[in-house]
Amino acid sequence: MWNFGLDFALPWKCVLCDSPDDNAQVSINRTSYCTSCTEKFEAAIADVDQSCERCGAVLGPFVPTDSPCVHCRDKPLKFDSVSCLGMYGETIRDAILSAKYSSSTVGLEALCRLLVQERCQQLRGIKPDLVMPIPHHWRARLTRHFNSAAVIAESLSVAIGAPLEDQTLYRSRLTRLQKRVDLKDRFENQKGAFGLRNPELLKGKRVLIVDDVLTTGATCSEASRLLKSAGAKTCHVAVIARVLDSSA
Repeated sequence: MWNFGLDFALPWKCVLCDSPDDNAQVSINRTSYCTSCTEKFEAAIADVDQSCERCGAVLGPFVPTDSPCVHCRDKPLKFDSVSCLGMYGETIRDAILSAKYSSSTVGLEALCRLLVQERCQQLRGIKPDLVMPIPHHWRARLTRHFNSAAVIAESLSVAIGAPLEDQTLYRSRLTRLQKRVDLKDRFENQKGAFGLRNPELLKGKRVLIVDDVLTTGATCSEASRLLKSAGAKTCHVAVIARVLDSSA
């Protein structure tokens, strides 16, 4: 009766396409997406067994995944592995863009629940000691409603039972937005972009670095380089989507 009352006062709509869905409305375990969008997500979610362990890119059925792939073998990546929900295709791309540029975190939290549902076991296997989001520069925080990486990191921290540490890593300078920088210049753009507070907290720790998307890996790589220089044992990355360079 409570659910029916809520549906009458506040009719349910899909977070992604904004359409009503009768099946979702009557379900006790309702989701954030309608039946049609849920099916699209199921088709877009990557197969872990066919994803490159180093960069998260989806590979062919007979390509080994435990060594650098064609998308990352020539890149100086400093992190140890990547876990993502899927590739930056139509459905996931639309969901991310809609969520990132919203004044509410509702859309992003829906993506977080999908990420937890699909990748929780994989991330627990890493046994991270700390979950650390890629931070915004303080000037960027003045114009952004929220930090996507921080929202995702909070959800993952709760799901995998690892403490959230969002104060140690900070932006030491305001860099150009990566999407506005040529692919070949993105590693240079991120050099020296981060700083550390209380670096002694990192010694011997396995760190899970969290961001929304990963393209060249320059941002997470620079963060990993700094964390490892302070004594972090390993740095793994979790993102919603992996963007191939050719589609950036």
